[in-house]
Amino acid sequence: MDQDIRFVRELLAKLVSAPTVTGNERSASQLMKEVMSRISDAYKSDGWSNFEAIINPGGSPKVMVAAHIDQIGIQVIEVTEKGYVKIAGVGGWDAKVAYGMRFKLLTEKGEIIGVINTIPPHMFRVRKDLEEKKWEMKDLTLDLGVNDKKKVEELGVIPGIYGVPAYDLIDLPEDHVSGPGLDDKSGVATMLLAGKYLWEQRESVKAEVHLVATVQEEIGLRGAKIAAYRLKPDYAIALDVTLAKQPMIETETLIELGKGPAISKGPIYHWEVVENLMKLAKDKAIPYQIEPDPKGYGTDTWVIQVSREGVKTGLISLPLRNMHSPVEVLNLKDAVWSAKLLSEFILSL
Repeated sequence: MDQDIRFVRELLAKLVSAPTVTGNERSASQLMKEVMSRISDAYKSDGWSNFEAIINPGGSPKVMVAAHIDQIGIQVIEVTEKGYVKIAGVGGWDAKVAYGMRFKLLTEKGEIIGVINTIPPHMFRVRKDLEEKKWEMKDLTLDLGVNDKKKVEELGVIPGIYGVPAYDLIDLPEDHVSGPGLDDKSGVATMLLAGKYLWEQRESVKAEVHLVATVQEEIGLRGAKIAAYRLKPDYAIALDVTLAKQPMIETETLIELGKGPAISKGPIYHWEVVENLMKLAKDKAIPYQIEPDPKGYGTDTWVIQVSREGVKTGLISLPLRNMHSPVEVLNLKDAVWSAKLLSEFILSL
C-alpha cells in the first residue's frame, strides 16, 4: 500500500498546484495528458477540457468513470480607485471561510498573490454593525499591497480573471494530507490510480473504460453531462468526496476518515452497481462505509444517471474534512482503497 499512497500523494500535489478554478480547467491539460497517456490506449480532451483516458477500446460493456477536476475559486469583479480588488465566488464559498485567506490571481502576466482584508478585532468594540454583520463574498476585498487602480491593472489584474487559494498540499501524520481543491482532485488522483491498476492487468479487462476528469461540476455538473451524452455508457461510477465527521458536525454525518470509501445507497444509484460494490468490498477485504442518500444531489451522478435512456450509476466517495476550504483534510488510505474497489468493479464486468 505504501507505494500506492506515494503515487496518490505525488499526483495530488501536482494537481493542487494546477489552478483549475471552474472555467480554467485547461491549466491542467499538460499534466493530465502526461499521466493519462501512460495508463491508457488513447487520450483525448474535448472542447470544454474534459480530460479522458480510454482503456480497451471496443470492449463491452462501456464504463464511464467521472471525477471532477474543477475547484472552487474566485473571479475579479472590480478594481477600486485605491487598488483594492472586489471579488465574487466561483462555486460554493462561505465568506466566513474566505475571510483572511491568501489567493493567487491568474493573470496573463503570471500569478499575483493577495490577501483578503480583515477587520481588526479592536474595531468590533466600537462598530457593533460589523460584529453582527452576516458576511457575504461581495463584502470581501483582496489587498495586493498596491494602492492605485492603474498600477494594479498594469499587473494584469482586471475584471474577469480567476483566482484560487494560495495554499500548497501539506502532509499531516498517519497518511493524512491537507490543502485546497481536494474536492475533487483527490477523486481524480484516485481514478488515475485505479486506471493504473487496470492498465497493469489490461489482459483481464473486458469492458471499454473511459476515465473522465470532468469540468464545471461546482457550477452545475456540466462537464459530466457533456461527456455522458457523448459516451452513452452502460455503467458509470462517479468518484467524489463526502462530508466526514469533524468538530461541530459530529452528528450530521455517519462517515469517518480512515475507514474506507463511502458507497452511496439511494434512489439514483442503481441497485446492481451498489450491490456489486458492496459484495466486492467484502470479498476483497476492502474497508468501506455505507452512506444513505435519499436525494442524490450534488455530484456528477445526478446528470449521468439520466443521460439519454439512463445509465446504471454508482457513487464512491472519499471522506473529507473542512470541505470547500483551503485546508481540506484527506486520508490517503481511503483513496487507495477506493481505487482498489473501483478497479475490482470494472474487472468484474
